[in-house]
Amino acid sequence: MLGDLQKIISRSDQYDAGDFTRAANLLLTSQFLYADRSSHRESYFLVASHVDYFTNLFEAIGWSFIYQPDEAYMGILPKGEERNLKLRLDESLLMLCMRQQYETKLEQFEVESGKAFTTTDELLSLYENLTGKELPNETRMKEILSLFSRHGVIERGRPNETDPKNVPFSILPTIRQVVIEDYIGQLEALCDTDTRDALTEAEEAIADETA
Repeated sequence: MLGDLQKIISRSDQYDAGDFTRAANLLLTSQFLYADRSSHRESYFLVASHVDYFTNLFEAIGWSFIYQPDEAYMGILPKGEERNLKLRLDESLLMLCMRQQYETKLEQFEVESGKAFTTTDELLSLYENLTGKELPNETRMKEILSLFSRHGVIERGRPNETDPKNVPFSILPTIRQVVIEDYIGQLEALCDTDTRDALTEAEEAIADETA
């Protein structure tokens, strides 16, 4: 791998080893890079011009490299069972709801440059309708949005001064990489599992009371 990098650098008058290191580190910390983000742009185009090298590099450490030039993003995902993010139940359910939103807006031709624009009010309304669960409070929602933003799944906007709790954000096309096709089945399974757990706890409590 080091030999491959040295060969690339010897033929390049644009990049040095440090540029490749920074690009690899940025992918590892951000997970997804976008061509239209100023903080990503330089590394994005470096990686885009050396796709084979970075594919092999991340393959060697157990990651799959994804490159979607038509949607101007790239990223890495862990392989196998480690592919899925380690999320809490409310985070998982909201992620699945966002995939539902993305597909709906795509069908309605409301996706612009790969981004589906929505708000926390719209997301929470769908969450409540699909899951019937208690809504996360404002503080918890901020934590979840920060998590999704760090993983490159959403891009937050600035709330309107007249409605500061309703945060606008865009769902990025990477949602389709992070959430598998059977997102409805996943959503139902998570809700069913949670319901079964609650019923089991209730049954155990009743058994304790009658014992």
